[in-house]
Amino acid sequence: MAPDSKSGRSDGAEKRTRQRLVVHLKNGRTARGFCLALNKVSDGFNLELVDEENQSIGKSVHIPFGELKGVFYVKSFNGRFNPEQFPQEIPENAIPVVLEFFDGEIVSGFVTSPRYMQEPRFVFIPDDPNANNLSVLVERTAILCGMTPDEYKDRLQKEFESFLQHKVQLSDESRAELEGDFYFGKGNYQKALRKYREVEKTDSASTRLSRKMTATLFNVGICNIRKHNYDRALQYMDMVLARDPRHAQALKRAEQLRAHLMKKRLQKP
Repeated sequence: MAPDSKSGRSDGAEKRTRQRLVVHLKNGRTARGFCLALNKVSDGFNLELVDEENQSIGKSVHIPFGELKGVFYVKSFNGRFNPEQFPQEIPENAIPVVLEFFDGEIVSGFVTSPRYMQEPRFVFIPDDPNANNLSVLVERTAILCGMTPDEYKDRLQKEFESFLQHKVQLSDESRAELEGDFYFGKGNYQKALRKYREVEKTDSASTRLSRKMTATLFNVGICNIRKHNYDRALQYMDMVLARDPRHAQALKRAEQLRAHLMKKRLQKP
């Protein structure tokens, strides 16, 4: 991204109507802002940079599509929004898909073209109505593969069976706990957490499982930080500390999050 200066602030009307964009590049970098003219068949676009409150910082960057992972159309930059203002809209011709990026991220949702993997870039709609992302303009060269939900389910089942074959199972480890281990290893911390919570409700809960729960809650918190969902991230760090009050990393993160959230609250008029 090559920065260049840009002066002036947008008026209130434009702030209310322009779409909030978070750009993810293949190298892991991100930028947030808005674009006055994003043509998906061109070589790139200019992003007018803003802060978390959607205020211009007086600069813009040029984003070549070749460097792009995806342009995420978000509900808010800070992860706080009113869900009632953003009802999920799935087009009638939407096709359910699961996408795997080259960086390892896997997302499920919908596309509107059956030939999406032949297009230079395409629109993807996440299937989680409560997530911060409304839609994503995905760069096809950032995608390893696209699958139907059934294909992905079959793949996961085969991977889990292979995991079981190479796993030395302890006598008190349930299948649900092993599934949690499997999803934790794949970085799907939310699903791992659901599996561990299943086990925790039974008599087979153990100190070992408690350690796994603590680690998983911490990682879910980190994922929320990366998505700028700071309120939610703090809730998870507090859950970690309720289990382990001396968890050094959670203590540090919780302190940072509280300071950040307090600063944002004080800045509000």
